[in-house]
Amino acid sequence: NGIWASSLRYRESNNTFYWIGCMHNVGGGYVFTATSPEGPWTKHSAPCYYDVGLLIDDDDTMYVAYGNSALNVAQLSKDGFSQVRSQKVFDSPTDIGALEGSRFYKIDGNYYILVTQYANGEYVLRSTSGPFGPYTLQKLAVKLPFSVAGAGASPHQGGIVETQNGDWYYMAFNDSYPAGRIPVLAPVTWSNGWPSVTLV
Repeated sequence: NGIWASSLRYRESNNTFYWIGCMHNVGGGYVFTATSPEGPWTKHSAPCYYDVGLLIDDDDTMYVAYGNSALNVAQLSKDGFSQVRSQKVFDSPTDIGALEGSRFYKIDGNYYILVTQYANGEYVLRSTSGPFGPYTLQKLAVKLPFSVAGAGASPHQGGIVETQNGDWYYMAFNDSYPAGRIPVLAPVTWSNGWPSVTLV
């Protein structure tokens, strides 16, 4: 009955951190807010979104991407605690299977949703027309080899991060039962508006 994939973002307009997540079996959805990571944190009730990824757009509008198989985008209210609008933006292709684990980004004017095909790898959706799409799908990190023996499945359920120096990385995990989930990191390059993982 624990929390499924959640999301944490910093909102510059009010100097506030937002954590959003959901306990799907009991408890429902929540947004926690704080002006410092150390807290204190304030709890707010919110809709329950499956594997939610939060995005705060350039105009300060808050969106979430979420879902399993049918992927959706919702616009949140100004305070981030309720929903203004929700729309399905993509159906998982039958030859891939269910996509989930949304991570939502706006980079160079394009909208990206990283999604996982559990547990074979990561795909990326891109929209050049706004947060509600339409979206085009490409592979990002599907069935990648891992250099350590006994590492389990391919990396998945990850996201991308930009360092202070402008370098990009893909960070995810490998399932390695019974050891747990092993964090993995790989460099990312960009070409024609699409990210790709560099194997080294």
